[in-house]
Amino acid sequence: MPAPETAAARETAAVIDIGSGAVRMVLAELGPGAAIRALENLSQPVRLGRDVFTNGRISAPVMRETIEILRNFKTVLETYGVKRLHAIATSAVREAANRDNFIDKIFLAAGIDVEVVEGTEENRLDLLAVENSLEGSLQIQKKNCLIMEVGCGATEIIVLSKGKVDLTRTLLIGSIRLPERLAPGRSESGVMQRVVKRAVHTMAEDARREYNLDEVDTFIAMGSDMRLAARQIAGPAEQNHYQIAAKDFLDFSKSLAKVPPEELAAQYAIPFADAETLYPATLIYSCFISETKVESLVVPTVSIRDGLLLEMSQMVSGAKRTDVSRQVTNSARSLGRKYKYDEPHALNVAALSGRLFDALKGEHGLGPRERMLLEASALLHDIGIYISPTSHHKHSAYLVNASEIFGLRKSDKDIVSNVVRYHRRSLPKPTHTAYMSLPRPDRTVVSKLSAILRVADALDNPHQQKVRDFDLEKQPESYTIWVGPESGDVSLERQSVQAKGDMFLEVFGAGVALKQRAA
Repeated sequence: MPAPETAAARETAAVIDIGSGAVRMVLAELGPGAAIRALENLSQPVRLGRDVFTNGRISAPVMRETIEILRNFKTVLETYGVKRLHAIATSAVREAANRDNFIDKIFLAAGIDVEVVEGTEENRLDLLAVENSLEGSLQIQKKNCLIMEVGCGATEIIVLSKGKVDLTRTLLIGSIRLPERLAPGRSESGVMQRVVKRAVHTMAEDARREYNLDEVDTFIAMGSDMRLAARQIAGPAEQNHYQIAAKDFLDFSKSLAKVPPEELAAQYAIPFADAETLYPATLIYSCFISETKVESLVVPTVSIRDGLLLEMSQMVSGAKRTDVSRQVTNSARSLGRKYKYDEPHALNVAALSGRLFDALKGEHGLGPRERMLLEASALLHDIGIYISPTSHHKHSAYLVNASEIFGLRKSDKDIVSNVVRYHRRSLPKPTHTAYMSLPRPDRTVVSKLSAILRVADALDNPHQQKVRDFDLEKQPESYTIWVGPESGDVSLERQSVQAKGDMFLEVFGAGVALKQRAA
């Protein structure tokens, strides 16, 4: 018989989201099995986006206003006895030239440590929230989904093909940024429509090089403006989401075009700040919907805050954490296909790298996160050939840095780009700026992963996948990679391992050689 649940098994937690148009906080009780019970939702409008998207900085008055809101939130946290808090800031703070000063002032005045999240992290948390919310009611693992959230400062896009991440984008167009980027007096609906349609069509054409948007059969729209629109169109949500006809939404958006925000606020009984963003947001959604052939929309009642709460709940309860590595791999493969990589070679090198990583676990002391970064590096090490075979390792590093890879933060991409940079030719040097600018622990990770990748790449030097399996034997001063007779003639691979084992020797203090067992 299971032990009775105690108060100690539950914990009160909170998430604060400092957005471009509002500061929001959700408080919840986290229970066994990653259960979450919402306690309170608070929201206060701020003009961070209007400051940053116009002047590039957060003004002193808006800074003071935001800090005062957070101090009031801190009082609520203390009332509830919250001990676990995760505070994030998104696009407006991310782009503010004085963001470090702003975050420091928040900490000094309210005692709240704020993490500035990147667009790729927003995408990851959005997907986590959506998958958890729609589990059981909508089998997105079997569908081709476009998940979209229009925020005040940016629009986040995720395309899933049968549950696998095929495409992610952060588009710098949002419900506050859009009116602010137009010339004064030029924010009327006609001008706004032309600007949005042009921006969305450009992004869609870019996306079509990687994914046929006509294949999207499920359009999942997130965001507070979309939830408001869905409530007006469909009434109360059912099973954690709304389902509305695309035509009904497009008609609703058109009906807003010439209605002043004051009238919208009165008509829908919403704050003026929400009324200001409603039409620009629905216009952006409408333009994306028009780039697909979907006939209905799914609008979940969740947000990035729910994704954060789910992660916190998994941590507190000891439940299995959501594994992001599968989606990182899917995203890296999608990027590889964009740049016409040799997929059989990339997949084989990734598999060989993983086997070497596991076999050397006692030597490198790295964990699952680093293994995931190694796999991404192995998949992408040759994409620079798309630009030129000459110095393609450098081109690969550039393309990784310039691309979005789902689930990887900037610090992760910095590691991956350096690992692909050193999969051939030169070892890291003090004169290599990109390498030396990394924190010392990350430089160590790059060296270890690059050493492994060089050997794995050598094992498939002729790109023929002769070596698919091996045993690693450790001697006092060297390692031997043993392959079976089924690999055929591996003389080329043997020479390549010998040539590319220099970094392995330097990092692990032992040489490496390829040998073949007799038939």
